[in-house]
Amino acid sequence: LLDLPVVSTAGDPIGRVVAIDNYGAGDVLEIEREDGRRFMVPMTEDAVPEWDDLCLMVEAAFVE
Repeated sequence: LLDLPVVSTAGDPIGRVVAIDNYGAGDVLEIEREDGRRFMVPMTEDAVPEWDDLCLMVEAAFVE
């Protein structure tokens, strides 16, 4: 998952996965936008409905 491009469910490009953390309640993805700002989303079916070898899709409601 690291370095995969990220798009929203609305089809907008968001950035890239730069880290995967686990604070005890499950995995959390850290995503870096093109401008360098970062945000996190939980690695759950609600937040990340799809991914493959080419990109990761994040539910638009979770995009900051």
